Amino acid sequence: DSFHYESASGFPPAASPTIRRMAMDLGIDLTRVRGTEAGGRISMGDLRAYVQQLQSFLDRPASQGAVMPAAVPSAVPAGPVKISIDFSKWGTVEKKPLTSLNKIIAQRMQESWQTIPHVTQFDEADITDLLALRKKLAPKIEKNGVKLTVTGLLLKAVVKTLQAHPIFNTSLDEVTEELIFKKYIHLGVAVDTEAGLIVPVIKDADKKGIAELSKELGDLAEKTRARKVSPDDLKGGTFTISNLGGIGGSFFTPIINRPEVAILALGKGVMKPVVRTSSDKVKGSEIVARMMLPIGVSYDHRVINGADAARFITTLVESIQSLTEKELGV
Repeated sequence: DSFHYESASGFPPAASPTIRRMAMDLGIDLTRVRGTEAGGRISMGDLRAYVQQLQSFLDRPASQGAVMPAAVPSAVPAGPVKISIDFSKWGTVEKKPLTSLNKIIAQRMQESWQTIPHVTQFDEADITDLLALRKKLAPKIEKNGVKLTVTGLLLKAVVKTLQAHPIFNTSLDEVTEELIFKKYIHLGVAVDTEAGLIVPVIKDADKKGIAELSKELGDLAEKTRARKVSPDDLKGGTFTISNLGGIGGSFFTPIINRPEVAILALGKGVMKPVVRTSSDKVKGSEIVARMMLPIGVSYDHRVINGADAARFITTLVESIQSLTEKELGV
């Protein structure tokens, strides 16, 4: 291995400080690494490829004329390179260690983002009539101490949509390369707690009426915030809902809760002027004030294509805007 890949200017090959530092730690001469990026810049993949090439020399029998390099690392660490910076050089800082829950959440989010090709589809749903329905049903549902929320009503619309588009209720077995269609609907609902984001699961949501769903939703949220939720309450989800409407903001792109293939994002409902076609032919179209809910669905592009996502979110909007007392089980 006598080749050197110096730039035409005579300067060392281009590489990031992270790669240079790693090469120095491993005893690798970067002039021997072929850079495949623009201008011959060396990427982390180039460095790994060179290490594998060196390793092959070690594995080659001596009879084949293997050349033993002076220093050969056993491997280059896989995944992103971790860095530690002393920020106190520029000012006062305060350090707080991550909790065990924070570490688990961070690890799972990173695994999901790195493994799943995410795409997000957006739309808005008119929830004016849904709010009126909630107001009408609240006295009947809440007389037993159960709080009827918009989120509870939306769970029913999600169930109806998942039944119409079952591919969103699947999981991809990455080992057997099979798509698992689940005959049950277990909805995970993200709950914001002081300790971090926790997702308890409502089992068999498709078999429950709005009163039972609302009670379970309230009980699970309370248990989760009190850190009294059981491990079983956090397992088995088939589809997750992240509702930030109570906090604020509009559209956002949630990260899929692996091994699920999709997650629904709900923002804060906002009153907006909307053009509607009047049933009166003389009036034609008219501008009216309606409460509009921003929604988005992130999906695994290995399993779901854009057309599937467009159909799903269209069905969801229609389901939200046309929910009836009969569908709610009232």
